[in-house]
Amino acid sequence: MQKKAAIITAAVLLAGTAFLYHMGYGISLFAKVTTSDGSAAHSEEDIRKAVSIAKKQFRNLNGCFMTEIHYSEEKTQQELDELHARGFTGLGSGFDDVIILESDFTTSKLFSSVPFNGVTQQDYEWVITHTEADGWQFRTAGYA
Repeated sequence: MQKKAAIITAAVLLAGTAFLYHMGYGISLFAKVTTSDGSAAHSEEDIRKAVSIAKKQFRNLNGCFMTEIHYSEEKTQQELDELHARGFTGLGSGFDDVIILESDFTTSKLFSSVPFNGVTQQDYEWVITHTEADGWQFRTAGYA
């Protein structure tokens, strides 16, 4: 019986340590990922790459919990239309494609600044751009 109690105690300590590490070092967690809604503009592979890039950037938000991230066909198409109208010179320099992702996440109660601690952020946008030379890259994030 003592052996079982020791194993349970060790498991609880390990879980507690993992939680503190997560909260202290910005390792963010993820729930639901929707990569495609039948997009005609982008392949499933391109959308998966964009989601991976956004998730990597999200880890910098110090222990937040992303509840959903999904590809926005509508916002992507709006951005593509604007870029075509400007000759692909938007957001600074010559990229040739863009993917817009939207996410919902809850901010960390311990590491977010007031009044944003413990708040659910909705429809936060991730802009991932493409160039022939560099492939898909994170461009910016925030609210439109």
